[in-house]
Parts: sequence; structure tokens; C-alpha cells
Amino acid sequence: MPSMFPSPATGGDDINRRPLNEPNADATTIPTALKVVFWMLFATAAFMIFTGLVMYTAGYTGPDDVDESYKAVVVNNQEFIGGINAFAGVVIAALTSQLPKGGKNPRRLLLAIMLLVLLTDLLSFATRAGGFALAIIAVLLALEALLMFRPAVNDHIDRNHMARVMNREK
Repeated sequence: MPSMFPSPATGGDDINRRPLNEPNADATTIPTALKVVFWMLFATAAFMIFTGLVMYTAGYTGPDDVDESYKAVVVNNQEFIGGINAFAGVVIAALTSQLPKGGKNPRRLLLAIMLLVLLTDLLSFATRAGGFALAIIAVLLALEALLMFRPAVNDHIDRNHMARVMNREK
């Protein structure tokens, strides 16, 4: 029975000292959530590259009865957003390849890039500077960011990080 006053010498059934996540698989397996987010990120990166290239090369597709300076501004915005999506898609694919055996820093950098692209795409969609594909990319990136920080994935990344730290000290 746990005592009313916790001490360093408490019994074995202290509810405050129980592990939060009981490991249900050995340390060498990759969690299912990490496998799912791995393939989702690759698919989203490919979709981002495709969407970015389409936006970069599409030109002006709106009504023809507008001023030429307006057309130039619209094309410039589309090229900018398309370039960001294509470049971010390549970077996300490169960082995703490091997730299964990577440490904490590639995942943090991946999250930062995902959040920047998410904000850029949502703002572009809201201001009608891009199409519906930008909203789909933003929703996918938000879902993948959630999956990337599941408890099983966190435990796996912590094990990889600690293994690297211990090997570095030798």
C-alpha cells in the first residue's frame, strides 16, 4: 500500500513511479505508427513536388480582362509558392529517410519545415493564391506531425538517441 508521504524508499506499487508506457515489443522493431508516417510523408513529399512544379509552370489561368500588372503579380505569387512547395518536398523526403534510425534533431527539423509549409499553404489557399491541393497538403502535414510524435515513436526515437549518445562516449 502506498504511503501518504512519498519517500525515496517507497514500495513497489507507487502509482507515481510506474512507467507510463509498458514496452510491448523488443527494441529492434520499428513502431507501426512510424512506418505509417514514414510512407505518408514520402507520398506527401511527392505530391508537394508535383503540385509545386505545376504551380511554378502554370502561368496565369484567371480571367483575361484584367490588367497585365495584376497578371504578373499572380504569376509571381504562384511561382513563389510553387518553388517553396517543390523545395520543401525534396527536403521533407530527405529528412524522412532518416526517421527510422535517426535521432531527435532530424525529427525536430522535419517538424519545423512541415509547420512552415503548413502555414504557407494555408495562407496561400485562404488568399486564393493557390488551389485546393494546398489545403490537402496542409491537412496531410498536420496529420503527419501528430503521428510523428506518438508515444511509441517517441520511445523509439529516444532509444536511437541514447544509443548514439552511448556510442559517442566510448
